[in-house]
Amino acid sequence: MPPNTANPRLPLADKVAVVSGSSSGIGAAIARELSVRGANVVINYPFEAERANAASVQESLERPGKSIIVEADLSTTTGASVLVDAAVAEFGRIDILVNNAGLSGMMSMSEEDNDAFLAHWEKIVNLNGRGTLLLTRAALKHLSPNNSRIVNICSSTSRDPEHDMPIYAGSKGMIESFTRCWARELPRKYGCTVNAVAPGPTATPALLAAPPEVLAQIKGTCERTPVAARLAEPKEIAWAVAMLCEEGASWMNGLYVPVTGGLTMN
Repeated sequence: MPPNTANPRLPLADKVAVVSGSSSGIGAAIARELSVRGANVVINYPFEAERANAASVQESLERPGKSIIVEADLSTTTGASVLVDAAVAEFGRIDILVNNAGLSGMMSMSEEDNDAFLAHWEKIVNLNGRGTLLLTRAALKHLSPNNSRIVNICSSTSRDPEHDMPIYAGSKGMIESFTRCWARELPRKYGCTVNAVAPGPTATPALLAAPPEVLAQIKGTCERTPVAARLAEPKEIAWAVAMLCEEGASWMNGLYVPVTGGLTMN
């Protein structure tokens, strides 16, 4: 399908985009970038304490009146349906689904407290893995049948792992595998493409507030980055996501797109 040339300044005009975990960080940047390109954006936050941040993101959008904020905890088994139902009630359909909601965290394989180890597993995998799976399932029957998009946010950590992050890296590897499976199975049935964007270390508020030992580890990673010894900016990740959502990307399917300054190469 050829690109939409009706309004090149708004290549996503009136598309409906659901961005999970978009009250801060990379998700907020994705919401803003999609709005700049014309999309109506559904901003998701997990619990009441994040509502003010979600409202702030909405107010910062190019067209805030064309967007809504929705509280839905995607680490639960019901959060996905809550988010999708709210989006469809407001807009009637979904054109773009960005599976961004996720948690990071460190846990050593030699952790002696087995209960703590299992609790960490459940916290990370229930959101990153199960949340992505259930949100996609809930959204499928509401996807626009022509040229809709699913973009999964992975992580360079699954291919170039840091120390003490096997559970987080594994959860992001799970999403990478989802992407490949769905890119084979879903396009002809649902009219979509499915791709993954994998950021490297990114200057989000959560990362910048990490403990000193984590920041020291990240600094070493930055030093190995070919383009520059720095963190990515959230808007750089958002640009890659938005590019995959445009109509001109209709023949791009099953991609793993590392946005890492060359730290991770496909």
